[in-house]
Amino acid sequence: MDLYALLVLVAFEGVVGAVAVILSLTYISFARMEKNIRRARMFIMADRIHRFLGAFTVGFVVLAVTFALSFFGPVLPASVFGIAFFFFLAMIAYGILELYFIVRPRRTVHAPDGTSWRPSFGRKSVASKLDVGPAEDDSNATR
Repeated sequence: MDLYALLVLVAFEGVVGAVAVILSLTYISFARMEKNIRRARMFIMADRIHRFLGAFTVGFVVLAVTFALSFFGPVLPASVFGIAFFFFLAMIAYGILELYFIVRPRRTVHAPDGTSWRPSFGRKSVASKLDVGPAEDDSNATR
């Protein structure tokens, strides 16, 4: 086996292994979750469920179209099958991550002053927003 084939095999096994681990953690967490909390999270996280279903659908459609083209159309090179299969695995992995974040939502870090903080990832931070003025119960406020 040459180096290129070995790298492809390692990448494939890594993707499949990572998907299997995340899916196992998701299943175990979901099975251990209390019934009412599970219902509430499924209702609250409807957008994540929508993205999960979309990712699975797109992945299966790409794989199905690739197989259909190979059966009914011209002979496709092996690289097309490889790209379609890895895309399928990537969509499955993305969908499983969406499920994982339903079961285990990202935690909010609380600052010492009681405010919550999350990484901004390019958004303006809370500290950079303009002050809207004094509160109504502020005795020093101007009327």
